[in-house]
Amino acid sequence: MIKLVDLHKSFKTQKVLNGLNLDIPEGKITVIIGASGVGKSVLLKHMIGLVKPDRGGVFIEGVDISKLAGPRLVEIRKKFGMLFQSGALFDSFNVFDNVAFPLIEQSRLSAGEIKKSVEEKLRLVGLSGINEKMPSELSGGMKKRVGLARAIILEPKVILYDEPTTGLDPIMSDSVDKLILDMQQKLDITSVVISHDIKSTFNIADQMAMIHEGKIIESGDPESFRRSSNPMVKRFIQ
Repeated sequence: MIKLVDLHKSFKTQKVLNGLNLDIPEGKITVIIGASGVGKSVLLKHMIGLVKPDRGGVFIEGVDISKLAGPRLVEIRKKFGMLFQSGALFDSFNVFDNVAFPLIEQSRLSAGEIKKSVEEKLRLVGLSGINEKMPSELSGGMKKRVGLARAIILEPKVILYDEPTTGLDPIMSDSVDKLILDMQQKLDITSVVISHDIKSTFNIADQMAMIHEGKIIESGDPESFRRSSNPMVKRFIQ
C-alpha cells in the first residue's frame, strides 16, 4: 500500500531521515515506534505529501507522490484520513459540524446525505446522540473519537494515527486501542500508527517498525520484536 524508499530529510543542519526504507502492507495495522524527536511525525507527513523528501520516494499504491503537486496530489490525499494527537477539533463547531466539515468542503452530497453519513460514522465510533455538543464539553477520549469519525467520513483507504494514546489514562488508552482494532475490522483499511506507547503497540500491531537515527533499525511482527537481539530495540520495549 505504502512504500518508502531511501528517504532523506533535513531541516537546516538537523538530519531527521537518513536513508529510511519501509513497506506498509495493505489491510494491516503498522505501528512505527521510536523515541521522541526521531522523526516519526515527519515520516507521517511524508506519507500524505505535506513534507517532501530531500531524496528518495514515497510510493502510494505504486505512485511516487514526492513528484506530484496540485490536483494530482490532492487526489492521492483523499485516500487518507488522519487522527491527530488532540483530535484537532474546531472549537467553534459542534460535533456534527466538525465531522461533516470534510464532506461539506469536498463532496456534493445533499444536506440529508451528509446528516446520514455523519450519524453513521459517529455510531461507528460509539458516539451516537452527541451531535450538538461542543468540543469543550467532551472528555479527551471523546475528542479522539470525534476526530476519528471525521477522519473516516470520506471513507479513506488509509488512516494515520499520530500518538493516539498520548495524554490518556490506562483505561482510556485501552479504549482507544479497541477503537483502532474495531475500525480495522469494520472498515477493512490500512492503518499506520505513530506511537511510543509500548503496551498499546503490542495490543494493536500486525507489524512494527522502529526508527533510530533516521533509519528503520527493525521491522517485523510483534513476536519478532520480543525476540529481537538489537540492543536499542530491547531497551525501548522493556
